[in-house]
Amino acid sequence: MNRIFSAPIALLVPLVCLIGCLATNPPPATPVTGDPKKLPKVQVVENGESRARPEECRAILVGPGINQPDPFPGYAGFVGWESPVRLKNGTWLVGFNAGYWHASAPTPLRYSAKSLEEYRKMGMPADIVAPTGGRAMIIRSTDEGRTWSKPETLIDTPADDRHPAFLELRNGTILCCFFTYSGEAENADFTKSPELATRVNLIRSFDGGRTWEKRPQVMQTPFASDETDGPMVQLKDGSVVIPMNGRPKSGPPEQAGLLRSTDRGRTWNWLSTVKAAHDLVETTVAELADGRLVMMARPEGDIWWSSDQGKTWTEPVTFGMRLFAPSLTLLRDGTLVCLHGSYAPGHSGLRVIFSRDGGQTWIAPAKDHGFLVDTSYGYGKAMELKDGSLFVSYIATGGHHTGDAQQNAVRCIRFRIRADHSGIDLLPAPNRKQ
Repeated sequence: MNRIFSAPIALLVPLVCLIGCLATNPPPATPVTGDPKKLPKVQVVENGESRARPEECRAILVGPGINQPDPFPGYAGFVGWESPVRLKNGTWLVGFNAGYWHASAPTPLRYSAKSLEEYRKMGMPADIVAPTGGRAMIIRSTDEGRTWSKPETLIDTPADDRHPAFLELRNGTILCCFFTYSGEAENADFTKSPELATRVNLIRSFDGGRTWEKRPQVMQTPFASDETDGPMVQLKDGSVVIPMNGRPKSGPPEQAGLLRSTDRGRTWNWLSTVKAAHDLVETTVAELADGRLVMMARPEGDIWWSSDQGKTWTEPVTFGMRLFAPSLTLLRDGTLVCLHGSYAPGHSGLRVIFSRDGGQTWIAPAKDHGFLVDTSYGYGKAMELKDGSLFVSYIATGGHHTGDAQQNAVRCIRFRIRADHSGIDLLPAPNRKQ
């Protein structure tokens, strides 16, 4: 999930979700509709993997000895949870989290003794001083990714500010959603301890991303705790939706849903909730060419569709590919791309699958995993460039071990889906030194 402790590691610790802005009396879980007989499937293709290798194409945006943030209380080398956007004026932005570990909660820490012991065993530093935890930072490029500015603080709330993701609206306003994490006790009762819950926040920029609102909006949802990886999507009707997941007040499993704004992000209303018999987390959404919405979630690779702009949904179904951190991108030619982390034994890393029919059929090299983008931890986000290739920013490691956290990096790479849709080709990152 976009969960704090949510990745293919031996010790998985549950996390919580976030909350939002300005809705009163959110509706109950939205009914789902659809034909369960029309299950999505995987179309396996041979020889679809890139001939170029990831190590021949990747580059570092922020990492050891490369464009690192200036020191601040709570920063010990960890960078990650990133997302890019290309603005209409040609500027590229990448937002990311900087802190001391996989999850950089503010100190003094408020974990239970059991959780704290587990996290210390993973590699969380013992003597860190981080009054506001990690913070969200931003870098920019004005030469199509060849060079990047020094990291600047995007927002620093009293909590750990995670996974900033961007959307530029048609009028030039830029929205940034992120979620805050204060450090939760395992199985915490967030109705009694709301300060431990994760929360979805939003800030705006009206000058091309140079300055941002200092006071974020906190989203209002029906959940006790909620979160989002983003990115947001502006629909054809001009409204904006934020995909998210959250823990119901009644307890697990976690559910998915959408927030919607019709006034350029000034106010938000809860649109719909989707349930399954298992967790639906790290949700992602895209609007298809025919106007339908499609969402996906971790961990079972659930997918579901809406034909009424997100008010009602088909039943979540799986197509046999377990994954984490899915991220959907609709290309100009109508291809639906899903970056994801892989659970498949022997095929971990950041991977990609794609569909020509709105997510009903997914093209992949195998039934249980996608084409390799990089042998990394994952959590990639993509943006389509003018030449049809995709620029991807992603995290090198999860930063669970102390050394990994101190030496972590935000990487980037490019790839192109072949014209005949038979696979992908990796391409050098714009800032890669030849």
